[in-house]
Amino acid sequence: MFPHRHPFANRGRLSVASVLVSLSLGSLSRTTAHAAPTPNAHQFLETHCYGCHDADMQKGKFRMDNLDSLDPAEAAKKWGRIFSRLEAGEMPPPKKPRPPQAQTADVLMEIKVALAAEAKARRAEGRTHMRRLNRLEYENTVRDLLGITTPLQDLLPEDDLADGFATGSAALSISPVHIQRYMEAAEKALQDALMRGARPEVAKRTWSFSDEKEQKGYALNHPNNKPMIHVRDGRLHFFAEPHIEVPIQSYQFAEITKAMPGRYRVRVSAFTHDAQGCSLAFAVRTTRSKQLLGYFDAPADRSGVVEVAHWFRPGESITIEPYLLNKARRERKLGQYAAKDGTPPGGLALGIDWIEVEGPLHDVWPPLGHERLFGGLELKPFKELPKGTVLTGTLAPLRYSEKLTPVSGNPEADAKRLLTGFLGRAFRRPVTAEDVAPYHAIVARHLEQKECFESAMLEAYQTALCSPDFLFLVEEPGPLSDHALASRLAYFLTRSAPDDALRALADHGELKRPEVLRRETERLLASPRSTAFVNDFLDHWLHLRDLDATMPDKELFPEYYEIVFNSKVDGLLRESIAAETRLFFGSLLKTNGSLLQLIDSDFTYLNSRLAEFYGLPPVEGVQMRRAPLPADSVRGGVLTQASVLKVTANGSRTSPVLRGAWVLHNIIGRPPPPPPAEVAGIEPDTRGATTIREQLAKHQNTESCASCHRQIDPPGFALEAFDPVGQWREAYRTTEMGTEVKLLNVEGQKVKYRIGAVVDASGSLLDNSRFAGPQEFKKLALRQSDAVARCIAGKLVTFSTGHHTEPGDILALDAIVASVKKNDYGLRTLIHAVIQSDLFLNK
Repeated sequence: MFPHRHPFANRGRLSVASVLVSLSLGSLSRTTAHAAPTPNAHQFLETHCYGCHDADMQKGKFRMDNLDSLDPAEAAKKWGRIFSRLEAGEMPPPKKPRPPQAQTADVLMEIKVALAAEAKARRAEGRTHMRRLNRLEYENTVRDLLGITTPLQDLLPEDDLADGFATGSAALSISPVHIQRYMEAAEKALQDALMRGARPEVAKRTWSFSDEKEQKGYALNHPNNKPMIHVRDGRLHFFAEPHIEVPIQSYQFAEITKAMPGRYRVRVSAFTHDAQGCSLAFAVRTTRSKQLLGYFDAPADRSGVVEVAHWFRPGESITIEPYLLNKARRERKLGQYAAKDGTPPGGLALGIDWIEVEGPLHDVWPPLGHERLFGGLELKPFKELPKGTVLTGTLAPLRYSEKLTPVSGNPEADAKRLLTGFLGRAFRRPVTAEDVAPYHAIVARHLEQKECFESAMLEAYQTALCSPDFLFLVEEPGPLSDHALASRLAYFLTRSAPDDALRALADHGELKRPEVLRRETERLLASPRSTAFVNDFLDHWLHLRDLDATMPDKELFPEYYEIVFNSKVDGLLRESIAAETRLFFGSLLKTNGSLLQLIDSDFTYLNSRLAEFYGLPPVEGVQMRRAPLPADSVRGGVLTQASVLKVTANGSRTSPVLRGAWVLHNIIGRPPPPPPAEVAGIEPDTRGATTIREQLAKHQNTESCASCHRQIDPPGFALEAFDPVGQWREAYRTTEMGTEVKLLNVEGQKVKYRIGAVVDASGSLLDNSRFAGPQEFKKLALRQSDAVARCIAGKLVTFSTGHHTEPGDILALDAIVASVKKNDYGLRTLIHAVIQSDLFLNK
């Protein structure tokens, strides 16, 4: 739709082979000093590799003796694979003569330098391609531009992934469908940004249960709920989890939001009745979208107040859900229903004193979006517009209403002034008169057709929000301009457009100064807006976005469910699993903790439910907090967190292949090649007749599979000690074969799974280092610290620039790692090093 030159078009190419030749002749300066001349990489391959990878053998369908005759880009890929396998120690194979380490190191350096030189010649127009904003970036950008909270992502087509990220330019195509959806999203956003009347009065309403009128309501009096929910002493008591949603007094709150949707502050006073040392918890959700607003503790035998702020849609309210109340009462041997004479059940209960709602809340008035669209123009009711004024689209029904619209005494001057200010923010750079002219022409054309000033301006604004300058991140070849750098930095660390401070620095040409760039990086990392970076980066890098892609087998893993029979997921557990990883990464980022703690650490983030799930010492309450791990704990680092363990399983069984490949790709940075097309995958045996290790043994005996499985299987075997939901296990669970289990699920029913074969979590790495389980494997993985750091640096570069790293970037990545290594591999230091690197500062 929007043409741009391919970055590699019409440029001269420099092959890796030619660079290697020039290296061997000494025509290119070396990046490190050597005591003696280094061997030529081709001679090294001829001596150690051609025997298995020439035209006749081609083991693994990989040929090396024809590298000089290949297309330079294809040759670079092959040289990159050669580098990876040599560096990992995989090749030459263990049974073949191995060259001295110093000789291999020299050849690896030669290859890195050659790959970098080839890439530089090929990337005359830059390593990255122009890309559009993805759905998240679009929503965040419009939100910050117009000061609205309107959800827009669902109005746009799904984004594809490239190299595991939704920021990849290769996947962010654009089509007529996109343009149509952008027009619809822009129209909705602009309407929601406008001010149609006086500032709404902030009202506060409190609902208690002392008044008989306040005790009425469908949910409380529904036949299925009445035996479980009672008003006693003017306070509401849940004696069991209700069968249907309980929007307490929300029918009144819904009437308020129906008339005035917006942001409201909700406060709930709750307690645990007859606690006897047991503190209950509850969830607060919205009634229509079912969005979770939080889990909270109800203090034992005293009231505590919780508070949430949320933007409520028209007619939306809240619902309160007791958490695992039935289980807690069953453990106390308490019933859930009233006696035959109507006497309510006694004992443990979740109590609600009152609910208070305050709003709608506005930080500023007039709203930010209205100010940016129409400034301080006078507002008049639509019905007072001059006779003959044309209203189109969504404005047509307002012709005779009291709602307000901006009017202008000098439309031409006001339009130019407003458009210039708006377009500069929207396009993330200063705009010229030439930039403004086509949008001003739109306004003029609609005014000529007797449309009102608002309608004419909204047409221009809508067009701007669908234009290439808004939708695309435009970068010129070479070093980024200050404004392009401001955009790249802001979308990296806040997932939105540059704020006023960044734009001001770019306007004055100061952002590219290293000390200024570092200061701004620190400012953005310290901002609450950086949470968006943590969440989105982890959603893609660690695949947390796939946490709900598969659901655990409820018969094999009932612990994951709050109600087993209808497969209701344990909501607090699911939220805690995701929160652990986000808080853990965020803590390392905030404190500049070593990124190696992503492999192993002596702490994590827990609450009462997650600590119980992991079998760790008790933690009080549902709020997540940093907790030290016992010295002998199997936990520590992301590899043993339930989020990662769940997304690398299929819900019923684990696969060492899936988990092992995931570790190599996302942590070690040496992804294995795809399996041969003719080799069938392994189907899990949930009956328990065979173990996964027995099935994999067949693959390891196949020559075409063995070399890859020597890399993939070890990390996968180590993580076999954890089941598909992230619990520690010593034996597999099965559906048919094995020993019966005398345990009860959350509903007090006998579990249906059996205990099968014992788990073997041992293995050995390529260098024959052995491990007996995940703790020992993590220690061995830490010996590859530089590889781990390079992998994470590469992921950050890919995420932030929109283009994956290539073999030609290894030299630059190693420079980043070298600087980070001096600071104990600090994660915050790594972010700074990436941002200060040529990979980030250039197109």
